[in-house]
Amino acid sequence: MEEKEKSMRVEKLKKRAKHCCCRYCGGDIHVRQLLYSSQKEPRIELYCDQCQKVEYGVEKEAYASAKAMVEALDFNHFPDLVDGEERKQMNIAKVANITSWQMRYLGLTDESGFVVPVNINEYSMEQCTTVDNDELEKLLEEASLWTNQSLQQED
Repeated sequence: MEEKEKSMRVEKLKKRAKHCCCRYCGGDIHVRQLLYSSQKEPRIELYCDQCQKVEYGVEKEAYASAKAMVEALDFNHFPDLVDGEERKQMNIAKVANITSWQMRYLGLTDESGFVVPVNINEYSMEQCTTVDNDELEKLLEEASLWTNQSLQQED
């Protein structure tokens, strides 16, 4: 890789590090020069010091949204793994990846971040109700009874 290409890549990574974070922990990512035993030349990558991983990152807003969703809905894409912080981080990372892909697909983000203003509504989830299957059956029965009683009162 030519010096000019390397320099452009480093600048691109520096810009990305400013508006992105680690998709696992939400921590800052930094440009690092890494030396791999299988390669002669060191590589320049984005890296999360907290997770000690090479991490390209996601938009900070995508991470915050994914974390809120995983916590509010108790989302678990990895039911076979032991419950704990690592599984939670993996779930947040999975949702953040999906969210990031969707935002890019919809044209809301590009390589420099958001292309539209972001309006985060942190409290909208408080207005939602999550119902499991057992509760849903009970609620549907109650709604049916209520409907029948309302119709009988009209007669």
